[in-house]
Amino acid sequence: MRKPALVILLILGVVAPQILRAQSAHASQPAICYHYGDNPAWAALSFDDSSWPEAQNGTLPAPGYESDGFFWVRARLRVPATGPFAIEWQILDSFPNVQEVWVNGRLIGRYGDFPPYARPLDHPRMLVFDIPAGVVQPGSVAVVALRTWDTPSDWSESLVLRHPDPVNVALSIGSAPLLDALASEAQDRVWLRFWPQMSLELLFVMLGIAVLALGIWAHDRTLLLCALWLVVLPAFLALYPLIPLFVGADSRLLNTAFLIVNAIGMYVVVEFIWTVQGLRDRIFRFASHLCWIGLTISGIFSLNRMQSGALVFAGMLAENWCLFAFNVITSGANLAALAGRGKNRPVAAAMILISVGYFLGIAGHPLNFAWPGINFFRLAFYVCTVFIAVLLMRQTWLAWRSGEDLRVEFAAARELQQQLVPAEPPSIAGWHVDAAYQPAADVGGDFYHVIDQPGATVLLIGDVSGKGLKAAMTGILTIGAASALAAECRSSAQLLARLNREMVRLQKDGGFVTCLCARIAADGTLTLANAGHLSPYRNGEEIPLESGLPLGITPDTTYTESSFRLAPGDTLTFLSDGVVEAQSASGELFGFERTRSISTHSAEEIARAASAHGQQDDITVLTLTFAPAEVQHA
Repeated sequence: MRKPALVILLILGVVAPQILRAQSAHASQPAICYHYGDNPAWAALSFDDSSWPEAQNGTLPAPGYESDGFFWVRARLRVPATGPFAIEWQILDSFPNVQEVWVNGRLIGRYGDFPPYARPLDHPRMLVFDIPAGVVQPGSVAVVALRTWDTPSDWSESLVLRHPDPVNVALSIGSAPLLDALASEAQDRVWLRFWPQMSLELLFVMLGIAVLALGIWAHDRTLLLCALWLVVLPAFLALYPLIPLFVGADSRLLNTAFLIVNAIGMYVVVEFIWTVQGLRDRIFRFASHLCWIGLTISGIFSLNRMQSGALVFAGMLAENWCLFAFNVITSGANLAALAGRGKNRPVAAAMILISVGYFLGIAGHPLNFAWPGINFFRLAFYVCTVFIAVLLMRQTWLAWRSGEDLRVEFAAARELQQQLVPAEPPSIAGWHVDAAYQPAADVGGDFYHVIDQPGATVLLIGDVSGKGLKAAMTGILTIGAASALAAECRSSAQLLARLNREMVRLQKDGGFVTCLCARIAADGTLTLANAGHLSPYRNGEEIPLESGLPLGITPDTTYTESSFRLAPGDTLTFLSDGVVEAQSASGELFGFERTRSISTHSAEEIARAASAHGQQDDITVLTLTFAPAEVQHA
């Protein structure tokens, strides 16, 4: 039972529509005559139209700009033997916006509104109106008059070469149910032809959206432009064939939306060419942007102007010549890229195909391909989009690899930084130590390290120039070198001098390290030497220290020491420059005054205050409170 059912469905779905169309067609195309202008008398049954020119196989020239946009078509059509009757007409290629039909001198139907209150509508592939009973007689010949009007922007689309586009008209009277079925089937075919193209374009759009997110994340301008191409250009290609699907919509709104999408696409094209090809010429780039801006403004003005005049004519000329100039400039840029000045010749060659398609179109040879239902211009867009997709996938892969390498480096740097800044505060006999570390978005080079010596403890706190894995590695190197040298150096100044010479020997790329060295004795004696780091605070007051050059700049640097003794309960506050350099959204620094005023607070409170102000760098705070054994057990 399944096979007969399939056969029946095949006949109904494929063969039947062909039979219906064959039945509705006449053995010969009726003679159609036409005339430009507008005169209500041309609808009369008795009007003599013998002086009107006859359309060749239903084809007549579109009205030029010198007309008012009106033209009439008259034909004599055979009425079938049985009713009820309807009349259908198809006006292809130019798609007039407003129509009305008269049969035997009687108005049968109107689509849209004529001037002076024009309201042009988008119409289906076939327009069908029922003929009231008594208007025509079965088997007779009916006189049909078709009145049409185009908006000024459609009167002559090829102003560069000033040749009007043809209009193809087909008229027939037939059975009303049959013509309604044919009209419905014709509109369904429009949908069917649309969806294969739309599916391909949606595929590119989805790919573009995915990579757009990646481009935003990677801050890669080339990726962003590739993604925008895959989003905007397929939308541009889809919108034009989509217009016939919006039956009954105001054509001015549809075409305005088309011009806006077209403007976005032209902007993307310019930025894409100059960025992807690495072109440096700014004059022609600016001129290209002026072209699409002028085209969009003049196109919208001409489209929404419902009356002819010098302004509309100037707008139409500007629209066409801006488009022509745009293609000339972008073609020249792609030819320059193809000649070796660009970075991607295949993409330049594919984009030249688009320009070739445009120039063939304005020359009257668009090279339409019957099987896929597209012309050379649209095919060139698809070819170019494929090349863009290949470039996009390559850029995406490189960006992903780069991001993956960055994530690996970041993870390694974070792991190293945990060694630079211990999770738990160090233990120093006779002292209460509190520490706080607030990392920034990037891995920095803040560090502190404690080295035990006989009778004293050496504390190093510093900051490596730069960010990332390299800074963390330099910090580890500094700590390792200091630990090795501390056994030979009994003073803070000597340790910094030896450490400086070692860092000069190891550092080959000009980096440096700020470092503060404190030798802390159990009796509260403190010896400080400074290599370009921030001075510590004692009980809320900055300790005046002579500062030498940071480590790693020149091997002959020497450092001076400052010694003093703390009383029980005294507090020392060491910190990195991430505290004083914290910056608010308005650009105000946290500064030394704020730092001094909160230097007696806990390490965590100081770090939190600086971070809340506007953290720009890693924040490290270390507070030491002198607490000898008799104080601790009191």
